[in-house]
Amino acid sequence: MRRLNSVDVAFVMFSITSILFVSLVENYLLLLSVLPMLFVMLSKFEYSRSGKKLFEFIPLFVFLITLTVHLDLFLVLTILLLTSMGAKYIISTTPSDYFEIFLIGIMLSILSSIGTISFAFGIIGVVFLISSFLFLFLTQFRSKESLIFINKNLPDTLEIAEFFAISLALTVALFYLMPRFSFGVIQGNPITNKSISNFSTDVSIDSRPLELDYTIVMRIEKERGEPVYISGLRYATFLHDRWYKDEETTYVYPDVGENFLETSLKRATIFLEPNNTNVIFRVESGKGIHGKFSYILKDNLSNLYFNMPFFKTIKYDSYYLNEPEKVTLNEKEKAMYLDLRGISSQVIDLSRSITEGSPKEEQKVVALVNYLKRNNQYSLTPTAKNIEDFIMNHKSGYCEHFATAFVILSRASNIPARLVSGFVTSEWNDTLHYYIVRAKDAHTWAEVYINGTWVRVDPTPQIKTTVSNFSIFLETIRMFWYKGVITYNAESQIETFSSISTALKDFGNRVFEILHLIQNHLFLLLGGSLLLSAYFLLRRREKNDYLALKIIELIGGERHQSETLLEFAKRRNKYEELKELITLYYNYRFAKRLELGNEILRLIRVFKGQK
Repeated sequence: MRRLNSVDVAFVMFSITSILFVSLVENYLLLLSVLPMLFVMLSKFEYSRSGKKLFEFIPLFVFLITLTVHLDLFLVLTILLLTSMGAKYIISTTPSDYFEIFLIGIMLSILSSIGTISFAFGIIGVVFLISSFLFLFLTQFRSKESLIFINKNLPDTLEIAEFFAISLALTVALFYLMPRFSFGVIQGNPITNKSISNFSTDVSIDSRPLELDYTIVMRIEKERGEPVYISGLRYATFLHDRWYKDEETTYVYPDVGENFLETSLKRATIFLEPNNTNVIFRVESGKGIHGKFSYILKDNLSNLYFNMPFFKTIKYDSYYLNEPEKVTLNEKEKAMYLDLRGISSQVIDLSRSITEGSPKEEQKVVALVNYLKRNNQYSLTPTAKNIEDFIMNHKSGYCEHFATAFVILSRASNIPARLVSGFVTSEWNDTLHYYIVRAKDAHTWAEVYINGTWVRVDPTPQIKTTVSNFSIFLETIRMFWYKGVITYNAESQIETFSSISTALKDFGNRVFEILHLIQNHLFLLLGGSLLLSAYFLLRRREKNDYLALKIIELIGGERHQSETLLEFAKRRNKYEELKELITLYYNYRFAKRLELGNEILRLIRVFKGQK
């Protein structure tokens, strides 16, 4: 049984880091951290050819077992990759075998990035880069006789730095170039993942206070145009100071009936954090969505829902129009949006008195908005106990009070209206060009049906809040991490390659410009090249002369001007003693074997120590 060595330690670090990646998706996978030590222990035994063949088939055997017990696909692939890594390490003997283990570790990191958007991914990623470099260093950059650096040619600092740079570049390149796939929306674990949005489907009018929460609930990539309204739910039924959402839903596919290839449609990419509901948020005038989910739910008001709440950040596209599209309401729908059940006659009379001098619907809307803003005060600690108290007694309230009051007053003036809840933001990240939506941006507004379209009306007085520059800086780093690492997928690869292709289209013109520049400054470039060449030759000569001078010191005495090192050593009867050193120097100097420089210095120190 062989003893543990540095490669075993590096393998354990590398494989445990890979397991930490996948445990970000499913925490219980952290229990698999005991496997690397088991693999190392098994690798210390000698195996026959048939025994090695058995280990090669173990991953396939485990894969078939996991399929038969109907485990989750993510878990099946994780176990397959880990057993492949272990089996490969047990029977590995060549650098190429160890490099395959390194590739499996990269696959595990990619697998975890599909199912998590945790910032801990970045911390583990740093450890992964260090452990992968160490593993590659010990298994690739070594002599053929040994797996560890004991009494071998030790690389110098520059060579270690070069190898680290190569390992880092290789790791990053493989991470971004390996083909990607998706499991769709991974719901996650509600126990280990906290919902951070205070958005609620329950819209009730009362005097409960609200607090401003600056937690980010979503990020939206779209063209700039302030402010951005993101709708969540639309309501039609208001009874007993509460809005009721439509409970009747049907299963639909996200792309059904939605032509996302129309040039009139625009796309906004949404990075949605976990929230307390399964509501799908869309940019205003939304036409459809597209994401990695098989089906969704839709109610009679066209509100969209995930089939269950999710507990991990997800990414999807919201397609929208520049202007609201024309829609036709039948008599039943108009009656639903004019429903005033439970509303007193005083409120109805008030509405008609406000709009009495406004013959057009647009004028009535303006009159109602102005009335509310003029007579009611915005406050996060409302004094209104119910909606009639807010309207008739001019009590204070927040957006839910203002929007509900406007819908009721509009209906009382015979204008079909409905309530919309969601978010509104104007916070723009100028570095990465996206909108930031925070919990404090939760908002409620109204839509009125005028001239065959639903028109947004926001009767709530505007309030301004500020965010620290440091908070914005941290958010920029986080979003860069989201896009560049966590949510980097097949679509991102296609976009990257497309950008590269576009950049290369002008390559010919750029080359011509460079050649023209070189032609205009030819003599200057030649002079600079000669100076650089002379500098590097002198540096090379200095190192050669330094080694030669050290060997001459070991030989001792005066060396004749035309005498070679070999002749000098023979004349001084030191040839047999320094034969190995002089031979290495000749190979270093004349055979261009620069890797021998450190070994020559080591031997010089050994001979000096003997003196």
